[in-house]
Amino acid sequence: MVVRLFNFTKYFVLSFIIAYASLSSIIMSHIVQQTMGQTTTTKPVTCDCTNTTSTISNSFFTYQNNSTLVIKIQYPSNWKNQQVDGVGVVFISPPETNLDRFLEKLTIAFFPSNNNTSVNELANRAINNYKEHYTDFQLIESKVITFKTNLAYTIVYSYTDQELRKVIVMDVGMAKDHRVYVFSYSADPIEYSSYMSTILKMLNSFEILPVNLPYSNKV
Repeated sequence: MVVRLFNFTKYFVLSFIIAYASLSSIIMSHIVQQTMGQTTTTKPVTCDCTNTTSTISNSFFTYQNNSTLVIKIQYPSNWKNQQVDGVGVVFISPPETNLDRFLEKLTIAFFPSNNNTSVNELANRAINNYKEHYTDFQLIESKVITFKTNLAYTIVYSYTDQELRKVIVMDVGMAKDHRVYVFSYSADPIEYSSYMSTILKMLNSFEILPVNLPYSNKV
């Protein structure tokens, strides 16, 4: 199906809700099922939350997609990655204990754009969508930043997921080359700061690869 660039506002809102929900729930359900069937030698996290050697890797792999996503990024070698049919990719951390059912993750999703929408408008749309669809949504921070020499928005917020767990999320969004890129780091509030250096390293390694055909001709 060829994505057309008319009626961007309606398409962006619907795409963001549907695609992002798929990335957050369907993939995570699949990954959790896989990890539940595996054995792990990870030691329990100590009460001071400083024992992060089992989940934070010093070794990084390179993820590269030259066809649908046209991106390149580094991610920890002990994390999983799952691509979703030209919509985006999710990088998932390993469980910290046998009982860990919330896996921190970085989601990269993209949507068509006409490049005329400001970062403030993109941020407001995302916030309004979250208010409507996330239980107990609370906005913690919202500001405009420079990311990869492009203006971008960053919002930090929390909500309660379907399993009644509190989740804290940091989004970074920018429009470039007729796409809106949304990077979303979600974590348990206790572990949010522990993974931040890893997430920042991943974001700093992100590259948009050159393409030979305009995006409007891609499926």
